[in-house]
Amino acid sequence: MSESSETSQIRIDSEVRNDGALINAITGLGTARDKSEYYSIRTPKLLAEQELEALYYDPLCRRVIDIYAEAAVTEQATIKLSEETKDYEGVIKAFENYLDSLDFYTYIEEALKLQRLYGGSAIFMVLDDGLESDQPINPKLIRGVADLVPLSRREITPNDYNYLNYRNPEYYRISTSKSVVKGNDLQYLLVHSSRVLRFDGLYLPWRQRLVNEGWGMSYLQPFFEVWKRYRGATDGMATMLNEMDLFVHKIPGLANKVTSGKEGALRARLEANALARSLYGGMALDTEEEVTFASRSLGGAEALFDRLLDDLVAAADMPKTLLFGQSPAGGLSESGKYEDNSWAQSVERYQTHSLRKPLNQFFQLILEMPQGPTRGNVPQEWNVFFPPYFSESNKEKAELRKQVADADKIYFDMGVLTPLEIRKSRFSGTEYSMDMVLLEEEEQALQLRRELEQEAMVQGYVGQQAALEQQEILQQEGIPQEEVDIIHMSGLTLAANASNGAYRMCHLLYPDGQRNDTETAVLVGNRFNDKKIYRGHFIEEDGTMNTGPLLLGFYSSRSANKALQTYAPGRKTGLIQVNEVDIEHLKSSVFDYP
Repeated sequence: MSESSETSQIRIDSEVRNDGALINAITGLGTARDKSEYYSIRTPKLLAEQELEALYYDPLCRRVIDIYAEAAVTEQATIKLSEETKDYEGVIKAFENYLDSLDFYTYIEEALKLQRLYGGSAIFMVLDDGLESDQPINPKLIRGVADLVPLSRREITPNDYNYLNYRNPEYYRISTSKSVVKGNDLQYLLVHSSRVLRFDGLYLPWRQRLVNEGWGMSYLQPFFEVWKRYRGATDGMATMLNEMDLFVHKIPGLANKVTSGKEGALRARLEANALARSLYGGMALDTEEEVTFASRSLGGAEALFDRLLDDLVAAADMPKTLLFGQSPAGGLSESGKYEDNSWAQSVERYQTHSLRKPLNQFFQLILEMPQGPTRGNVPQEWNVFFPPYFSESNKEKAELRKQVADADKIYFDMGVLTPLEIRKSRFSGTEYSMDMVLLEEEEQALQLRRELEQEAMVQGYVGQQAALEQQEILQQEGIPQEEVDIIHMSGLTLAANASNGAYRMCHLLYPDGQRNDTETAVLVGNRFNDKKIYRGHFIEEDGTMNTGPLLLGFYSSRSANKALQTYAPGRKTGLIQVNEVDIEHLKSSVFDYP
């Protein structure tokens, strides 16, 4: 038989698998003798409530439940308002004080622990509103929050639910029996869903939610199988440690004594040896007998345990240092920072998944209450705000803000952003923000500025041509020309005439060289490196004050005032030093083309 016919015969064999490209009839690869053929998928059983409660006694399982719940309320959520909100700092302070008076986050932490353990929990809000528990809430009737009662899904179940509303059924049944038993419909309290803050567990497909009474899955469920392997390995290791040194007692003719029925004498001999070891730490042996200890090696066990620990950490979804309570191996290194950042991201995801919806519901309720922190005046714009879990050092914050400021300056210099947009984006809220907010009116201003700059460039070119032509005419007619210098001081561009001994008469210029008449006159002294700028003014006889010229390049207000009196002899003058804010405004006016 040819090789091709043999291959053909193998491939039509009923024992050959058809889900792979390779087969080997000798080794069994791809045939029914392949061990991987017998892998199958089983649906894991959801842990019962009693099993979950028993697991909570284990230290590792308890940490999986407690650490996330405690971390979620370490940095307590609050509300964030828009900048336009009147007295927004006072509103936030009153809101946070109201939550503190209710001891709100103590109940939230308990509810989160129940959620993670059982796969779902709720807080029943006992409200002083004069309505029955099965009636929907009317916030305007609420005089106060009497109590908050955390319940596991064992004590509270949806009264009726389907695929469309299982996350928010209309009613819940709260068991009031001392012994909570499934199907116990004799003692229960029917409550409307608006009075319940729901905390769902891990996601479950709809078919399994039916079995689980509409709730999610416990956080111990995916952890259990991995934990079971780890606990089995640690128990086995403990047994091996107890049997590390195996006691071996060699007795000549032992087999013959056993077969000849002398077990009693042999047992008495062994008991005597044990008594001798306990009395004086030694044994009395015949010269033909021998005692040794067989040592066992645990080499390689550490590497195997590391693999089990990796699975355990992945199932717990938290760093190894937190799960086992160890100090970070990386310390303050980049490795330690990565663990901190990764853990902070996990906590923030958990807050978003488990806390945002119930907090929205409760915050909206107390904001609308007439006796609430805002006396029923709900802010126009508000949202739930979770403070960052990972707190950066002041140095790291300063470095980050510097990087953002450098980027903002690049965009500003390129004409992409305006100072107002940068200020609005970074400092308009209750905290520093890295998100950029573009303003439509500022975009229109930028577009207008570009058009004006383009027009000014054209006009500047025309003006330069006219000046050259005028210069040629004056030269031809022999008329002397007034010398003009272009100088730059304090961020301003000036056209300066010759000095008269006290000052130089100047005019502001646009970037393209055109004259800017926003200032009628600028007087410049001989100290070009002096950054002080003065605003002159004239005091009339009736006491009114009129604005005068700018004065730059003077050592002191006395020398500047002397130049101003020379400029306007016989008039009563005065000076005011221009502050930095007005100087910046003056610089920006250079770009405001007519």
